Amino acid sequence: MASPEPAPRSLTEPQRLLGVFWEPKPVFADLAARPRWWAPLILMTALSVAYIVMFSRLVGWETFMRRQLETNEQIQQMPPEQREQVIGQSVQFAAGFGYAAAVLGVVVSILISSVVLLGIFNGLAGAELRFRQVFSIATYASLPGALGTVLAMIVMRFKNPEDFDLQNPVPLNLGAYLDPGTTPKFFYTAAGSLDLLSIWVILLLALGLSTAAKRVSYQRALALVMAPWAVYVLIKAGWSAAFG
Repeated sequence: MASPEPAPRSLTEPQRLLGVFWEPKPVFADLAARPRWWAPLILMTALSVAYIVMFSRLVGWETFMRRQLETNEQIQQMPPEQREQVIGQSVQFAAGFGYAAAVLGVVVSILISSVVLLGIFNGLAGAELRFRQVFSIATYASLPGALGTVLAMIVMRFKNPEDFDLQNPVPLNLGAYLDPGTTPKFFYTAAGSLDLLSIWVILLLALGLSTAAKRVSYQRALALVMAPWAVYVLIKAGWSAAFG
């Protein structure tokens, strides 16, 4: 009688954090057996908060809101005093929302995506995954976003504050090479979602979930991950075209 295969050796936290970038499959195998998520969550949240603090000091929310509202014809047609009042209120809201998003955004976005992916993989592919596994894999698969935050902070440090774009700080997507003034908003928003870091995260998610759900191939996992992402991009682009 053949003896059962021994469980893979547990990786250390540095091995997991670095391995996601260099050799992700052993990391996801370890996470499927021993789910954990605190280290990457703390790291990504800390970077997110540092990014917003840096933005507030170097660029400022007033600069950001004036640039956002300068293309709004309704705002530009207001009397100067009323326009300044609207800008002041918008600055207060944007600052509060920015800090709240920095603190809660990472965990909330990963939580929502984990719930969606758990339902899709278990419901459509019979993967029999547990939430702890999916949440753990989604957290580590999101680490390329931390790299994007670091790159954005470097760009912010050396770029003219007037030219820094909070919504598109690093030109790693197709939208960065389109003219927002002449490109239809639907296509401009959709192109902005087609960035290298998002594709990297999608590939890592597919690898991690196919590793945890052994009966699901990588190709099928990739299709299951891309489906809700494509729906999200279409909804986001449609909303921008209708109300942006």
